[in-house]
Amino acid sequence: MSVDISVTIHGCRGSIPVSGPQFVRYGGNTSCAVVRVGDREVVFDAGSGIRDYSHHLNATAGPRTHIFFSHAHYDHVLGLPYFSPMYRPDTTVDLWGPRDMRFESFEATLDNLIRPPYHPVSLWEMLSRKRFHDITEADVVYFLKDRDDVMHLRPSHPDDAGRVPPSDEVEFSVHCMRGYNHPKSGVNIYKVVAGERSIVYATDTEGYVGADRRLLMFARGADVMMHDAMYTEERYTSMPVPTQGYGHSTVEIATSLAKAAGVKQLVLWHHDPDNTDDELDKVQELAQSLFPNTVVGRDNLQITI
Repeated sequence: MSVDISVTIHGCRGSIPVSGPQFVRYGGNTSCAVVRVGDREVVFDAGSGIRDYSHHLNATAGPRTHIFFSHAHYDHVLGLPYFSPMYRPDTTVDLWGPRDMRFESFEATLDNLIRPPYHPVSLWEMLSRKRFHDITEADVVYFLKDRDDVMHLRPSHPDDAGRVPPSDEVEFSVHCMRGYNHPKSGVNIYKVVAGERSIVYATDTEGYVGADRRLLMFARGADVMMHDAMYTEERYTSMPVPTQGYGHSTVEIATSLAKAAGVKQLVLWHHDPDNTDDELDKVQELAQSLFPNTVVGRDNLQITI
């Protein structure tokens, strides 16, 4: 019997949180999405939206949380110091993310950001048990049935090939693709695979001529793809300050890739902080004219597959 799979958005704004009456319907929190498979949840990015998610965790008292970070730009990590499980001694928080070109590990990246004078409480002072993991394109994280521990393997490597668990023991897995088109260290793009169903999280990615072929293959046939669409093509190319090379996509890039990849549901992600509710309504109208099964992401939106 298949389990229920859903994704809930707690924040999908880009660059900086916003507030005000013009941002009520779509929300102003920065990136945080939670994928639920059966009774287990994994988190993607710790933008300001993760604070709202923590209220849910406080109610359910989850003993362990896995957070997968795309990268360490402020808008994707600023909520972590306000994520209440980080301060609870009865919890374990697994933090998965890419190495930065400047630091020797993802742990070192976060440690240099979350400490005085930038934040009053250092990571080591937070009471939870924290487990840091570097993760890149060759890696797969297997969440096993009836087991709290996970397996972090490189299935294509001879040392790990024989350790890959049988499919009937895997509840779901998280796969990684490394994107190199976001300044200046790139991003991790993730895919949750549960049986024949999949959800792709592709934030802070910019397109290529003829589409990003690697992402197209990675996302092929996905049930849901959350894809960066910070700009319209007009904004992307407009003078005197075009946004080409900023590492963000357009509505046209996102819908074109979703169509080529055979994605079933597209969720536009990482909204320009200047885009009001009315402007995002127009973005959705444009997107649906190009790829009908598109929705503009908004805080508290839940999609079940």
